[in-house]
Amino acid sequence: MVKSKTIVTCAVTGASLTPSMSSALPVTGKEVAEQSIGANRAGAAIIHLHARNPDGSPTNAIDAWKEFVPEIRAKTDAIINMSASHGSTAEDRLEAVLALRPDIATVIVGSMNYGLFRKAENQGVSTFNTEWERKAFGPAAYEIVTSNSFAKIDRMIDILIDQDIAMEFECYDVGHLYILEHHLNRKQVKRPLIVQFLTGILGGISSEIDNLLFMKRTTERMFGPDVQIFTHGTGTGNIKAASQGALMGTHVRVGQEDNLFEFPGKPFASNAAQVEKIGRIFGEFGIELATPAEARGILGLSS
Repeated sequence: MVKSKTIVTCAVTGASLTPSMSSALPVTGKEVAEQSIGANRAGAAIIHLHARNPDGSPTNAIDAWKEFVPEIRAKTDAIINMSASHGSTAEDRLEAVLALRPDIATVIVGSMNYGLFRKAENQGVSTFNTEWERKAFGPAAYEIVTSNSFAKIDRMIDILIDQDIAMEFECYDVGHLYILEHHLNRKQVKRPLIVQFLTGILGGISSEIDNLLFMKRTTERMFGPDVQIFTHGTGTGNIKAASQGALMGTHVRVGQEDNLFEFPGKPFASNAAQVEKIGRIFGEFGIELATPAEARGILGLSS
């Protein structure tokens, strides 16, 4: 992978960690906008976004997205990356993306058993304040299988190509890279290719350094040296995984979507605090952070 500077993505809120876990998790549109702006000022070139209802439950309602995307766009030069993971069909998942037209939309490229219950265990939280949280982390958490069929992935790629919106392909395991190769052999997707490793979720590959290196080497072998790889680890090891990713030569992702705690019992104060921490670590190794303008150049995005 050809890279001169490291791009930091901040995943600001996500859809699986919940308000009962940390009061610093942004939920309302105002909170998501404020923390996104703060993360950008702290050094994040890309802001990865999800939308939530007022009670913190995930949603893909366009009105919810409109509470923060326009403000982030107006007040920062950050690259806006919208998750397209909520919905049963490709059209459902991309409804808000097509309405708001971010710089990048995510496409998850594989199905798997998704151990949501492990996320609560990892965060050290077992008591929840709302009914939707109690339901999400109860017996239903053991029944989750993410559905990302070949047909659904194929349709999402077609729509995003037609709409000229860049894609980030999220891969939870090595097999997902081969699924991605299958689709790219049939599609004219703009290069450079953007691949995000999502490691550490029970059901996918773990975040050990051997696995990260294997994922990186496999990705570069399959897609060539110009592929732009992002590494992150879900859970309390996410800063460690990001550090290992940068030392391997990949870009990285941190943020409240993936982890809420700096140390056991000590929550991060904000998304900006996570970005600042990874920036301090990188500074010790002379790893330079890419500005949003530099990141646009690296990823082949329009300014």
